[in-house]
Amino acid sequence: RLDKDTSGVMVLARTRQAAKGLSVSLRHREARKVYWAAVAGVPNPAAGTINYGLVKRSGHGRQGEGEKMQCIHPDAVSSTEGAKRAVSDFMVLSRLANRGAWVALVPNTGRTHQLRAHMAEIGNPIIGDGKYGGSSQQNLGDGWGAQFGGDISKKLHLHARYLKIEHPFEKRIIEIKADLPSHMARTWKTFQWDLDEGHNDPFIDEGL
Repeated sequence: RLDKDTSGVMVLARTRQAAKGLSVSLRHREARKVYWAAVAGVPNPAAGTINYGLVKRSGHGRQGEGEKMQCIHPDAVSSTEGAKRAVSDFMVLSRLANRGAWVALVPNTGRTHQLRAHMAEIGNPIIGDGKYGGSSQQNLGDGWGAQFGGDISKKLHLHARYLKIEHPFEKRIIEIKADLPSHMARTWKTFQWDLDEGHNDPFIDEGL
């Protein structure tokens, strides 16, 4: 599944049996998902693992509108009601000085909003993420404007780039890549990020 505003690879099953087989494959190591994102700032270090747990918190509305996932320390997961372990790997593929970065992401667990919450927690929210971006995504006074300004921040810059999964019946490995959506392609062009650099994405290389 993909979040509402996330683009990229999806696999649809035609039968219940196929859906069951795909679900099993996604829970095993044979499956690998790699996302690309544009984030505010540049992660330091440039590669690493984020292992904050996640717990759902209600929003401020009368009916709990605006609920979101809150990161908690890994040691607190077992003692926090409703909390789940979450692990994400990240690596910077390119950067725009210290203002922004093109990041490859691998969700090793499949929690709701996992990548969005994790990147915001380390201070590098995904561009266009109004739910988790917050004030740390504001960039005023340096020529770009708030949230990088203009149309760039109107849409979430998170894309399911690559999926490797075992076919539920034939047991062969399927690999799928999805091109960037138009709004992200424009951002890559604006930031002069060369898509050819994506061929060197180590997370995808590891998945081959």
